[in-house]
Amino acid sequence: MWIQESIKKGKRMKDHYNMNGVDIFIKDPLPDNIDAEFVFDYISTRVPFYLLVNIDVVYVGLFPEMVERDINAFYENDAIYVTNDQEDEMDMIEDIIHEISHAVEKSVGDIIYGDGALQREFMAKRSRLSDLLSQKFDVPSDFNINFEYDKDIDSFLFKVVGYDILNQVSTNIFLSGYAATSLSEYWAMGFEEMFLGDPTKIKKMCPVLYNRLAMTIKELKE
Repeated sequence: MWIQESIKKGKRMKDHYNMNGVDIFIKDPLPDNIDAEFVFDYISTRVPFYLLVNIDVVYVGLFPEMVERDINAFYENDAIYVTNDQEDEMDMIEDIIHEISHAVEKSVGDIIYGDGALQREFMAKRSRLSDLLSQKFDVPSDFNINFEYDKDIDSFLFKVVGYDILNQVSTNIFLSGYAATSLSEYWAMGFEEMFLGDPTKIKKMCPVLYNRLAMTIKELKE
């Protein structure tokens, strides 16, 4: 009996982790090549605990919303949902940190967007990208004025242009092609770069974004 109880307890512990005070539950099993403990420890060493605002729990698994929206992760009601269908550990790390950025965004949106400066920087880059894309594609009519997420714009970038081409065209404009999707994703990709990449790249290419990231970190640290 005690052997069976130990096995059950071990399984429960294997499915439950903690990341700087945030509970993590593995609903569906991860691929064998992914060490969940490594993933969460890695994030803990990169992202300060005080940035895990508005996050009560992380769920790992396959959820209907992911299938419906064709996404790998989302943030909703103070919880992060991330797919268990991951290629490698870094993919999973990037997914989770990306959603942490949206939780931070919810907490201090006034600091990030309040004066409109980040929006202006983003739209100026969209305009430059539009000039380049319009040489080969029919760019959506509101591409240069709509900074919110728009399904048609997302579809245009993802399905019509394609991220291989988009990443090449936007190399000197955006940190990544996906950052052109919306103002919110512009922020999120900057957040990823801040903790997983090269902060000096943000400062050089997107000075307002860098400033907002620095302000946010300072605000939440105090």
